[in-house]
Amino acid sequence: MAGDAYASLIRRAYQDFESGELDLLRVVMGEDVVWHEPGRSRLAGDYKGPEAVLDFLGQLKALSGGTFKIEILDVLSEPERAVVLQRESATRAGKALDVIAAVDFEIHNGKITEVTVYQAETYEFDEFWGGSGEWGESGQEDNSDIESELYCSAREAYIGCFPFRGV
Repeated sequence: MAGDAYASLIRRAYQDFESGELDLLRVVMGEDVVWHEPGRSRLAGDYKGPEAVLDFLGQLKALSGGTFKIEILDVLSEPERAVVLQRESATRAGKALDVIAAVDFEIHNGKITEVTVYQAETYEFDEFWGGSGEWGESGQEDNSDIESELYCSAREAYIGCFPFRGV
């Protein structure tokens, strides 16, 4: 695969994402593809396999009510690698997202095998998407799962209870 072919493959994948043709993305993913999304938001983590990656990409659209958009600023490529500099924008729950990211794609045998995202503003990205808790009707994040985990961890460490759980 020539260097331009790597950039073309990635540009095509972005077109498929933008058009909502997520099933077409499966064709360019290796069976063991891994997507690394940084941060502490509900979307952060490692997504392993095409189904998990496609589900993650679908969540970007679904959680933003279809407003999540990517503008490619540049594509740098060399054999077996392409890096996309991109602007990400979306709106949800009265908030607006406008951040820059670098996305590093490893490509082997014409298939994307690993993706690592580097957010320029990780905190802003995390705040927009919210933490690991669910969002209630009020638009406020429900952190009860985190509070419960802290309570259980504190109890197991024998350091007492946190005020939100009582004494």
